[in-house]
Amino acid sequence: MNGVLLAILFLADVNFAGSIFVNQPTLVSDAAGDEREILGDTSYGLNAEANFKVVAEVQDHVSASAKVCYGCHGFMADMAYFDWTVVEPFNVRVGRFPVPFGEFYLRHDPANHRSATKPLPYEMGRMLRRNQYNLAVLPEPYPDNGVELFGTLRTDRAEVSYSAYAVAGLKGDASTGDLDFIRSRSEYVADNNRTPAVGGRLTLAVPNLPVPSWRWFALGASAMWGHYDDDGALSYFLGGLDLYTRVQKVNLRGEVMFRRTEIPDRPEAFRHALQDLFVQRDGFYVELDGPVFDRFEWLVRFDGFRRDGAVPIVSSLDSTDSRILRYTGGINVIPLTGIKLKLSYEYWHFTDFPAAQVVHTGLVGTF
Repeated sequence: MNGVLLAILFLADVNFAGSIFVNQPTLVSDAAGDEREILGDTSYGLNAEANFKVVAEVQDHVSASAKVCYGCHGFMADMAYFDWTVVEPFNVRVGRFPVPFGEFYLRHDPANHRSATKPLPYEMGRMLRRNQYNLAVLPEPYPDNGVELFGTLRTDRAEVSYSAYAVAGLKGDASTGDLDFIRSRSEYVADNNRTPAVGGRLTLAVPNLPVPSWRWFALGASAMWGHYDDDGALSYFLGGLDLYTRVQKVNLRGEVMFRRTEIPDRPEAFRHALQDLFVQRDGFYVELDGPVFDRFEWLVRFDGFRRDGAVPIVSSLDSTDSRILRYTGGINVIPLTGIKLKLSYEYWHFTDFPAAQVVHTGLVGTF
């Protein structure tokens, strides 16, 4: 196997890329509670996130990609797949790849977005009180093993891109009635219930708009369904809509999404009477960003998350209807090509906990 990989590296057209991000979050509010509990272990002090990617063009219609990343989830294979490019409207991807849900999944590396943190529905290690909520809707990155069919249909005025896939799916436990994202990333070799998760994404884009300063407009829709428990009896469903447009040099992005997770009919496992046999998680974000000068960038973002449904006995969350709103503003300084200093301020409003304020200071390098 190693010999085959070496042969590909020598015979193929190989490209390397990556990024390293070091971040220091500082809790500046007088929020009640232990600082470590609010920030979480992965954001309590200086933290780092890194990735390294290699793409090899084996021949005209075959390419291979591999990527490893390091962050709050430890070391992980974010990519290990090959693409068979038949024609532009129809291509095949096989292996371990980023699952195409929403607009953010291809931008989750710190070098690919201007904020110091991810949109709240997709946040992972930098979500405040994430242990109480078991994170939000779909933490990114979410790579998985499977097969994907994708392509793009173009006309003079618009283009439609699609993706349909079957992957191993997210893992969880019937005893908690929720997904387990640590298990989903650590047990990545096999499917715990032998039942693939299926989904797809559809995007309509209009690149050539009649207004000269209006550069691009795109609408996307995503869906995913699968079983998460070991017996394959409990399911989850995700759906989302997203929008992207650019006016002159200003980018506008927005997305709404939800996850409905089926829970077991076991009243003794929950703190409250079971009204429905599912838990609903909703999330959204709206973001504006752009350059000020060649060496400065700005961003503002408003995002939120809601968890609605019965709370497991093992959870430290009390309310069956708990919400978070976050307000973010930031500036980036680019002293050299490939180096970016990120500074941002976040105000977190919780319905179940005191408000919190966080300042992020980070440095990202790309290569």
